[in-house]
Amino acid sequence: MNKETSSSSIAAGCLDYCGMETMLHITCAQYTKEQTLRHLEQSKAVGLKNILALRGDLPQSSGLKVVPKFRALDMIRWIKEEFGEYFTIGCSGYPTGHPEAPSYKADLQYLKAKVDAGAQIIITQLFFEAEEFEKFVRDCREIGINVPIIPGIMPIQSYESIRRITTLSKLTIPDWILKELEPIKQDDDAVRRYGIHCAVELCRRLLANGSAPAIHLYTLNREASCREILQTLGLWVKMPQRALPWKSFGGNHPLRCKEDVRPIFWSTRPKAYVFRTRDWDDFPNGRWGNSSSPAFNDLADYYLFHLKGLPTKEEQLSMYGYNLDSLESVQKVFVNFITQNPNENGVKVTRLPWNEQEIGTDPETSLIKDQLVWCNEHGILTINSQPPVNGTPSADPLVGWGRPGGYCYQRAYLEFFTSKENAIALSQVLGLQTRLSCQIINHDASFDWTNAESTTPIAVTWGVFPGMEIAQPTVVDPLSFRAWKDEAFAAWLNWAQAYPEGSRSREVLEEIHDGFCLVTLVDNDYPKTTVIFDVLKELISESDEN
Repeated sequence: MNKETSSSSIAAGCLDYCGMETMLHITCAQYTKEQTLRHLEQSKAVGLKNILALRGDLPQSSGLKVVPKFRALDMIRWIKEEFGEYFTIGCSGYPTGHPEAPSYKADLQYLKAKVDAGAQIIITQLFFEAEEFEKFVRDCREIGINVPIIPGIMPIQSYESIRRITTLSKLTIPDWILKELEPIKQDDDAVRRYGIHCAVELCRRLLANGSAPAIHLYTLNREASCREILQTLGLWVKMPQRALPWKSFGGNHPLRCKEDVRPIFWSTRPKAYVFRTRDWDDFPNGRWGNSSSPAFNDLADYYLFHLKGLPTKEEQLSMYGYNLDSLESVQKVFVNFITQNPNENGVKVTRLPWNEQEIGTDPETSLIKDQLVWCNEHGILTINSQPPVNGTPSADPLVGWGRPGGYCYQRAYLEFFTSKENAIALSQVLGLQTRLSCQIINHDASFDWTNAESTTPIAVTWGVFPGMEIAQPTVVDPLSFRAWKDEAFAAWLNWAQAYPEGSRSREVLEEIHDGFCLVTLVDNDYPKTTVIFDVLKELISESDEN
């Protein structure tokens, strides 16, 4: 469980970082009862609720029959005894009988014993012909097995792999399949297309005649064929309108299922936020509240394991530039990110070091694109922003979220790095005025200033929807800001590591880390055009004159 690549860790990562509910495969033949229960306890601790209880493969022996000490039936009984109704339990079924069973009928009786002990769903071994599964379902129903039976479908990926898998599973490939594969067996792409065709036809029949309530696809870590099968069947569902401005986890996560408020600082780093709050016992619901000290975990290498597609060093250099010899060259990187124009290397800056995903800017950024370009051209390096919104329908493609028929609201928000001189001048301009709420801090907090309440969060996004209370999903929280600033400043140093030690490029980025301040601005007068950019332009104009 502690290994990053363990099944439990990957399943927990799917739940935490993707909002994806999984069914963890747990075997027991090679473990004691105590070890198996410990695995289950660990699974429960990280929020996993679905278990596929399997015996597992037996160790190879030189001609001697190995008798397992424990079988799947034992594990199912242990789960019910120790955990009651917490876990949903799945078990395996064999449409032609388990190869080690005395007979097909004996295997059906063993399957019934697993169901009687508490298994709530059956996923079958792979098979090739619909008639085998349909007969298996009828035979199960005749002896009182009434739980859902889901067919296990494995698309043929290559000729050699299907021969190898059937040998290991002791299954026989029908002659008609071998005959149709023979002329194309040397053409992997043709075999793959044939496998997709067969799987689609098999799924269509089983779903259409009602013998299968769903399908289970064996991917063998190759998702392309499975995705194409689902798309052909019309089962590849696109994401609906976003429920919240940030990625939520619906009802899948047992603790986060009711979470509906987050600080805006992590809007481009949702996985970092999930990691830093994964030890919380409960999550804000309805409002953030006045938290005396939100406990955020420190980021660690484990967090990086869950980030898919982090740019390589070469990709960073091609995006950000092979030579950053001045502040102006860094400013160009930020401008190219906002405009999505290719840089001097002909490469688009698809993300900055503060972005987890390679998606460019959010759609709503187009509403303030010109202002953001100006900021970055003048040493105001923006990493997060949102335009003001006043009663825009929730279905709006740029700023909409939440239930249909609702209305969305936003205070204008801007987060950026700028020189300490600019930050001090900004604090003097804003003083105690209330239209713009401001927070300023440097990397070691030796300069820490705000004109707002030091512990009171500000709602910067809210929505009004039919039949529910006002939702406030995004806040600027002063206390969380201090936890965020360490992560935000660390991104400069991580970026610097892409360049050789002692190089001018690394020096420039380290100088920005040491000498710049992190600033947030909230315009509280959301019905009006924001004055954030007017204030910044006046600030820069006065700085240039001096």
